[in-house]
This record gives sequence, C-alpha cells and structure tokens, in this order.
Amino acid sequence: MTTGGDDDVPSIGDSDPTTEPGHSTAAEAAKVGFTSLGDSLETFVRNLGAPPVSVLTQLDDRWPELVGPGLASATRPVELIDGVLTVACDDSAWASQISWMEGQIKKRFDATFGSGLLRRVTTRVR
Repeated sequence: MTTGGDDDVPSIGDSDPTTEPGHSTAAEAAKVGFTSLGDSLETFVRNLGAPPVSVLTQLDDRWPELVGPGLASATRPVELIDGVLTVACDDSAWASQISWMEGQIKKRFDATFGSGLLRRVTTRVR
C-alpha cells in the first residue's frame, strides 16, 4: 500500500498489526540472538555466585518459616553468595542463636528451596 503515488514509501497500514513500529516479537528477538530480561538477570546473578532469582525474592518473605517468628523479628537475611547466607542480627545474642541453629536453618532451607544452595550461615550485628 502506498500514499501519494510514491511506490517506495510504505503507508501506515503496511506495518504488522501485531507489533508496534520499532518493536519486535519474542520470536523475532530469538531469531537474532536476544535473550529475555529474566534470562539475562538469572545469568548475571549466577555469575555473581548467587542462587536463582526466585530463591532470593522468596527468602525474605519465607524467613519466619525458616527460623520461627520470634527470631525472624530480630534477624534478617541480607546476602546469599556462593552458598553462604549472611544474616543481620539486632544484637550478639540473636547472632549466637542463629549460629546455634545453623543446622536446622540449613535443613529447613534445603526443604524449602532445594539442597545444594546453602553451605553455611554467618551473622553480623547491625
């Protein structure tokens, strides 16, 4: 379809109705080697030594299940890199409690997120 008699100029109606001008579909992006943002983020996080993004996004929400509500109110998971979970604690007494419960935390973590992602739990007092 042309406008004004110029055969080389496309009209507005010539574009693919399923995409906006300048935007490609996922299938077209895959043909030229593009990856999704989610896949790129997973690769980036994995290269940092972190677990899958889904684990990181759920860990804070599920922390009370792993340590119990009382301990969760005084502690917070802040980092999980290369299998080492760092937990921020309100004071040294809570840090000691986390250290004492490390085996239990690892078992609950493995049951919740899968084994092999958590090797050690460390603490730091905030």
